[in-house]
Amino acid sequence: MRIKRAVCAFMIILCFGCSEKKTLPAVVNFVPVFEAQKLECDKAIDIKIHTWFIRQFQFFVSDVELKNRQGEWRKFSLAITPDQTEEVALLGSTCQNSESENWQLIFDEPMELASFQAIRFSLGVPFEQNHLNPLLQASPLNVSSMFWIWQTGHKFVRIEMNDESADWLFHLGSTGCKSPSVMRAPNNTCLYPNLFQMEVTLASSNNIAFDLAKLLGNVDLSMETSCQSEQESSACQQFFSHLKPEGEQKIFRELSDD
Repeated sequence: MRIKRAVCAFMIILCFGCSEKKTLPAVVNFVPVFEAQKLECDKAIDIKIHTWFIRQFQFFVSDVELKNRQGEWRKFSLAITPDQTEEVALLGSTCQNSESENWQLIFDEPMELASFQAIRFSLGVPFEQNHLNPLLQASPLNVSSMFWIWQTGHKFVRIEMNDESADWLFHLGSTGCKSPSVMRAPNNTCLYPNLFQMEVTLASSNNIAFDLAKLLGNVDLSMETSCQSEQESSACQQFFSHLKPEGEQKIFRELSDD
């Protein structure tokens, strides 16, 4: 499957290369990091006095826009691949299954990213698509590990880690969703959509870091500080505050090519 995904992405770029000699579909690379350390499966992360290992690190992005040099924002469609629909992309990896790895956001049309100064996107799945039957959705909206139930919809972010004695997880998604049953989609927007808009400057590269250290802040990791988007959880509230655009954490940032 991983080979098929890579071949699919390569063919998309190759096809555009046949018709467009000067420009190719723009690709934005996402890189998971903890401060200056790149995160990889089975590579230890020292957080305070504990050593942690990533087990799953996946997230959805949607409503992708680019800001041109004149300061105008324009929404762009994504190339359709096993990891993307026209509006939604699933990025990240599942360490138990290397075939699920994807860190590239591929646009549907050829362009020069250097002609844009910033990118913005929503971290999550739009309400109109979030609560549909995943069995009937195109990939990646049919990935079962990234779905709760019809009422609440998808897990926008799923990060899971463990150390020698404990597990920790962060599942971001909508809550306060009302419907006749958990197996029914809500008709109205959830009370807590938990869709966060991110904006990243693109000054010198097309690489974007997702800094786990900025998400965690000073929270001590344990089962007690695991979060599944419960509004009453103090740990969740801290993570939410780090995700807000007005926060100073800057979870997503441009990563230089150096």
